[in-house]
Amino acid sequence: MKKIALTIILLLVPTFGLMLRGGIFTMHDPTLFRQYEFNNCVQQLIFPCRWAPDAGMGYGEPVFNYYGQFPYWIGQLFISTGISILDATKISFILSLLVSALSMYLLAREIWGKTGGLISAIFYSYASYRAVDVWVRGNLSETWAFVFFPLILLFIKRFIEISKSKYLFWLILSISGLVITHNLSLLMMFPFAIAWTAFWWWKSPRSVHAIYDLTSAGLVSVLLSAFYLWPVIFESSLVTLGQTIAGYYDFHLHYATLKQLFLSTFWGYGGSGWGPIDGLSFAVGHVHWVIVGVVIVFAIYKYLTPNPSQNTTTLSQRYPHFISPYLGGETPQGEGVLKNIIFFSSLGLLAIFLTHGKSDFIWNLVKPMAYIQFPWRFLTMSTLFLSLSAGAVYKFIPKILVSLLLCLLLLLNSGVFRPDIWRDITDAQQFSGKLWDEQRSSSLSDYWPKSAPILPNKFAPTTPEIILETDTYQKIRYPIVYFPGWTARNNKQELFVYPSGELGLVTVRAPANSNIKLSFEDTPVRKIGNIVSLITLFGLVIWIWKKS
Repeated sequence: MKKIALTIILLLVPTFGLMLRGGIFTMHDPTLFRQYEFNNCVQQLIFPCRWAPDAGMGYGEPVFNYYGQFPYWIGQLFISTGISILDATKISFILSLLVSALSMYLLAREIWGKTGGLISAIFYSYASYRAVDVWVRGNLSETWAFVFFPLILLFIKRFIEISKSKYLFWLILSISGLVITHNLSLLMMFPFAIAWTAFWWWKSPRSVHAIYDLTSAGLVSVLLSAFYLWPVIFESSLVTLGQTIAGYYDFHLHYATLKQLFLSTFWGYGGSGWGPIDGLSFAVGHVHWVIVGVVIVFAIYKYLTPNPSQNTTTLSQRYPHFISPYLGGETPQGEGVLKNIIFFSSLGLLAIFLTHGKSDFIWNLVKPMAYIQFPWRFLTMSTLFLSLSAGAVYKFIPKILVSLLLCLLLLLNSGVFRPDIWRDITDAQQFSGKLWDEQRSSSLSDYWPKSAPILPNKFAPTTPEIILETDTYQKIRYPIVYFPGWTARNNKQELFVYPSGELGLVTVRAPANSNIKLSFEDTPVRKIGNIVSLITLFGLVIWIWKKS
């Protein structure tokens, strides 16, 4: 395994090598800002982190009440050792690429063997959309989601085939990891995971009880991630999340075309435009879809070629490859390579179909899909399943051709793993001046509390305002947008807190000359979610300990 890990690291150097220098690259998402705000939470010993005080033009927003936290914990581990926020973020991106390749290797090895596992891992890592996610969008959460996709599929398959409790345990952790990393990825993966479960249950007939256990694992994952997931579910009406599916974010405006998916060689660093004019690539990858096509054609030819040594009409004798459990000696147990290839490729093609306008009826029918915003996000799923299918290529063509194809893949695709603009700056420069103002005002309407009637048009002042003062009491308005959880105390006495003004700012009514301490605390929903997560984690540890 050490040799495989080292091989993967060496092969993936072109995907992250340019990060091994000072400074940072430009990106669409406010990833650096989020890491900065998360670091502030940790320094103040606030867990779970929910509030970003500098967001919303300095008025604050409950960013981490809704946005996945796991990738920022990864970055925080390195920041705690003294590494800068910029370097910690780059390390997190690099780790996401390496660990996702390893997770794909583990899944593909299970199906195709070691050679196929390595091929799938390379294809998974060098997919065009992976470069878009890292080097264009800078979407750290979606990038880390690629780590959990193969793991979820792997542990589903292993449990169906072997039914060991440890696989349920790891499945629960993998699903929970995806939940707290990127909930939209979980939404996209859910129907594919259902199809995957049905496929392996059909191939390895198990009792209905196995499906019950897998369903239970999913429910336990919901409980384990309750500290994050429950506020997302029960407090989503408190912020302007609804605005993230309207206007520019209306999914009807962001379908990809067949030319963009299969033929275009365009590579850009702009955004997703309305209609077919876009500033970034939605390419599946020429080598990816060609290889998968080759695999399908050769597999069908190989498996449907009659055995000339048999003069019989018996299917098992005339078409031995079609029903054989595997082709060659390196593939683990399974029931038919052809069936695997067809199934994996079909899921990949279905994902591609969901990026195209012809799938509009599905998007209109399944209302929650609107929160995905951009149909081309399903390139995550096409990358997953097409890369998995590609792992079978070495079984049908000579090894020398496989090597040449891999070299071609690295030659063609390594060039897109590069930044648009590289800034030779430090943390101090990134989080000050004009750059700092740009970050504080970015994504303003994503998590803006509905208690504020309007969005701010200027940055927040640095000091509170006394709006009423008498001999006995006073009213103080703080430059913080109101959101449930804000609490004020005078010594140990809790004070009345409410929103006021056109921005719905935190306002406190207190006795004159009070020593007011303002803090952001968990609501009952958040507290219950925290308790449920802790109890579930404790229960899981006890359960797996007894099972082992």
